[in-house]
Amino acid sequence: MARFDEDMYLERIPMPVYRELVYELNKNSNWKILACHLAEQLGYSRNSWLQSLQQNTSSTKTPAENLLFELNIKMCTIGILCTLLKDCELVNVLSILYHPEPLAIVKHPSDDTGRDRIELSFDQHLRLSCKATGIPLPTYKWYHNDTELEEQQSHELDIIITSSSQAGEYKCKVSQMTNENIISMLLTKSVFLSLSPVPVVVQQQPPALLEIKEGQDFTISCTVHSHPEPCYQWFRDNTRLEGETSSVLHIKQFNSKFEGKYYCYITNSVSEVFTQRCHVLMDLPREKAVAKIALIIANGDYENHKCLKTPKNDAAKIGNLLKEIGFKVICFMNLSFEQMRKAMKIFSDVLTEGVYGLFYYAGHGFKMQESYMLAVDAPESYLRKDAICESELLAMLLQNDPALLVTILDMCQTVPPKECNPDIHNEIPKVKEFKSRKNLRNLVQAYSTSSHRPSYERINSKYGLYATHLSKYISKDIPVTKIFEEVGKSIDIWLKGTERNQIPMFALTITKPFRLTDAIYKRNPSFALNNLNKLVTFSTNSFEINFKQAAISAKVTISLFMEPYLNIIKVSVCNLEDLEVNFFNSVPTKQNNLFQTALKQECWICNPQMCQGPLVVSVSKNGSPIGATLLHIKNYIPLILENINS
Repeated sequence: MARFDEDMYLERIPMPVYRELVYELNKNSNWKILACHLAEQLGYSRNSWLQSLQQNTSSTKTPAENLLFELNIKMCTIGILCTLLKDCELVNVLSILYHPEPLAIVKHPSDDTGRDRIELSFDQHLRLSCKATGIPLPTYKWYHNDTELEEQQSHELDIIITSSSQAGEYKCKVSQMTNENIISMLLTKSVFLSLSPVPVVVQQQPPALLEIKEGQDFTISCTVHSHPEPCYQWFRDNTRLEGETSSVLHIKQFNSKFEGKYYCYITNSVSEVFTQRCHVLMDLPREKAVAKIALIIANGDYENHKCLKTPKNDAAKIGNLLKEIGFKVICFMNLSFEQMRKAMKIFSDVLTEGVYGLFYYAGHGFKMQESYMLAVDAPESYLRKDAICESELLAMLLQNDPALLVTILDMCQTVPPKECNPDIHNEIPKVKEFKSRKNLRNLVQAYSTSSHRPSYERINSKYGLYATHLSKYISKDIPVTKIFEEVGKSIDIWLKGTERNQIPMFALTITKPFRLTDAIYKRNPSFALNNLNKLVTFSTNSFEINFKQAAISAKVTISLFMEPYLNIIKVSVCNLEDLEVNFFNSVPTKQNNLFQTALKQECWICNPQMCQGPLVVSVSKNGSPIGATLLHIKNYIPLILENINS
């Protein structure tokens, strides 16, 4: 209850009470809080209003006195001032005008729902409210299981449930304070929160690979989201590890007997999950290579079979990733049967002792006892002798004992149907033996799919399924065996529909901890390596050409059309903006290998070494030819193209 008549105007307040009001309003700039609230109620500009109250001060006038003066002019009563002070929660100022009123809780948190127990799920809001009356005005502090909740000092509580530890009792402590001293305190009725069961969700998996030095301690851990709290059990290679029942696995003084694949089995009352496996290996000294060389072939534009869209992109992506980790990449697109064989022969010549070799093929293929790769000129009804089999490839590549050889066949492994190709089923195949003085050690054979299964191009995808996942791991600093394990797991997670027929596989005879990222041991390169460098060297060339009939000249640039392909050349003509430029083979080829872009001033040529004559560059104006010149493109292509075409 107010000390004075609530209808009394401010000018009638006794002077001692007035001075006390002025003091409390000036204290901690409380007058600003009241003035801002008043500006909002009256529609005043807040800054102008505050400025006017401060500008009219003098040695005897304070902002609080100016504010009370303005209120008095506006016929403000004691009752109106008390209402304004309540709205602003200026408790100390209000207590000057009001008799103390006892503290009373008029609304408990459970009143909204009519029950004192609530069940929520994770990520839901817990919203509670209470209300108390009294002078001085009440203050609020919320508690969870007798622990004060920081920054929850309103009559309303709103928190998001993110942890099972948030279950339990919630209540609010309501207090009356004067000069920071509590004069009265009450507790609301409690509300008890329980959480709905939540299946186990692994938020942080163990690492896929750990390499530990002998004698070191290490830990593997996982983090999960779950309610109720889960139970943990760790395993190594499907063997239960006794006593390892927390989210963290500790191993002391590591040695080879601890190598294996670790994972955790996690359960609660509503679900169970397994974490991903963590492959723990001994951290052994790193191997080094004399050289790292890759041969990549992408066949897509077949003469007698369905053309494939993704091999050129797959091979380019894999080749560029290998370049990033130090491989010299020999990359070709759309090779004939003889060109493939010659490219493999050139590749095999440099796979000598100490060299890492990697072969990647993307295109059509089939399986009949062995895996076979089809060149772009394969006949419609082909025999095994019209394709290159895997044993023939290995016979060439292993003859000089490379330190490591990885072959990747990204192709179908299905059997040719009898109704389409009956002759191949009656053919007697020739057996190609492949031998190595080192018993085929350190060989990895990887396949995009397993025997008698297809390999898919994804609809509307730039890359094939296998290359998409291989590209995630091929340049990572992990053991080469781990690359193909991870690719298989990655594909298995993503496969849908008919693609589930594609099951990647690999076989290996690895005896050392090889990585494709291993460093190159710098020493004098062999003759074969030096020769390869000369064969694959290519530099962009720019020079001038003349059109004598039109008495004009232009700049022409010859470059690679698409990295890292060596057999796709781009020819660009500049400085002829007002003319039309066209390109022609002077001697027609069996299969069109020249493509002109929409820009009309550049073209690209696949397998330029197959052109029987020079390139014709013609210029026209308004559709009428005005000149032409010959460009001997073979003078500007990598030497290796002549070698695979000879």
